Amino acid sequence: MFDFILKVCIEHFKGERTLSGIYNLLTGKRSSQTMQDAKGYNLDHYFGIFPSLKRNELDRHIEEILDLREISLENGGFPVLTAKGNKKLHDYDGPLLDSFQGMELHAAIPVFERRLNLLTQTATNLQADITSFVPIIDDPEVQKWVKAVYASVQQKVPQLVQSLHQEISQLLAERSSIEAELFAYRLSGGGVIGLTIEQLQNSFQLTREDVHICLFHMYHFLFCCAKRGQDRYPVLHLCTKGLDSSHMITQSAQKTYQYLNQGLSIEEVTTLRGLKRSTIQDHIVEAALVIPHFSIEPFIHPDDVDEILQKARHLDTQRLKHIHEAFDGKYDYFELRLAMAGRQTQRKEGYAYDNS
Repeated sequence: MFDFILKVCIEHFKGERTLSGIYNLLTGKRSSQTMQDAKGYNLDHYFGIFPSLKRNELDRHIEEILDLREISLENGGFPVLTAKGNKKLHDYDGPLLDSFQGMELHAAIPVFERRLNLLTQTATNLQADITSFVPIIDDPEVQKWVKAVYASVQQKVPQLVQSLHQEISQLLAERSSIEAELFAYRLSGGGVIGLTIEQLQNSFQLTREDVHICLFHMYHFLFCCAKRGQDRYPVLHLCTKGLDSSHMITQSAQKTYQYLNQGLSIEEVTTLRGLKRSTIQDHIVEAALVIPHFSIEPFIHPDDVDEILQKARHLDTQRLKHIHEAFDGKYDYFELRLAMAGRQTQRKEGYAYDNS
């Protein structure tokens, strides 16, 4: 499963990103480069789906795939799929993993996971008359949330448990057996402690990475179903309350964005904030990538955007250096980045950039 995701990333990057690009994508590095890669290569659903991934774990999997001759490293470290790897990718018959919405839900899913796990433990323990137990989630905010839920339904705990069981059972039935079993064995409650990642890994003969991918995908799936079906999944929907998609803009970029909204120019914002012009430009590109309906017209004319994108298509490249050279310096790198960022957000044309 994890190897499948790696191969999807390699296929989409088309030999134009190193292993670091894949690692930054999966761990959710909040840089304009990584975010633009995610958008441009249509991999934003994988953004940040494995924040705990270690670089040596990624390298180990890559070495294994290399040994199988399913990928090769070109030009000093750019992975590409071989014919064997391409066939293996398209013959994949494991879990579909089609519910990831990493860039939109990167902040919501971990909180949803903690809420659901602690609510399940609390409600089922109380129903079993277990009133003293150690919470499996050591998060004050989540504990406070569960206490508030319990205070509002303490006379209806059996109904809450029954509904939660029905909702989860119904949704697990729609997933592969491996996803459903991993998820079920992970849950704690009713005096039973869920299995650790290591225990699941050993019991199911999976890698740690596969266990993580399966579980994290299940929480994405449950969250999305609960958001869409409040009437069908009332308890799961309750766990999503207040958790919405995030625009991912950093605090510093948000401040720049606010100044720009007041009508200030790049030069004025640069002076006011005491930052480099290039930093303010980075903030603008970031805003164009992640803020819906952000207008790039104050910084680049729509005709110039069209010309840049047409040139990128004609050259069949996503590397800014090649596009910059083709224009003989007509556009600077900020304009090139902005053109692609704005178009990726608004029309999802699928271009990314590379300064190299």
